[in-house]
Amino acid sequence: MTTPEPWPATGPRLSDDDVEHADAPTGSAGLNQPWRAAVAGIELVVAVGLALAAWWSWRQGTVTIYLPGPEGAVDVVTRSIGSWLAAAVGAATLAGLLLLDAIRQLALALRARRRESNGV
Repeated sequence: MTTPEPWPATGPRLSDDDVEHADAPTGSAGLNQPWRAAVAGIELVVAVGLALAAWWSWRQGTVTIYLPGPEGAVDVVTRSIGSWLAAAVGAATLAGLLLLDAIRQLALALRARRRESNGV
């Protein structure tokens, strides 16, 4: 039984130097890109806006009703509106995810610049 060669008989043969340098990156398309800081800033602004929207939606989702009770007392009933509370939870969750991604973008941008300036 014969086994095929790892390269075709008529194909190019690579030298040891070519094989060693084939895995080396050819450009600087790494983490150091200046737009990462801008993306982090935009995500922070949107996260703050979503946090404010979540707070506003939560306040819209709870309604307090004052009812007259026996002998002149006042009964307080608090009702919850599920759609407003769900919107508040969704906005808060999205704000948290954007905050985490903004921290990640900023850390990658700063770390990449520091390493590049040290010559690494």
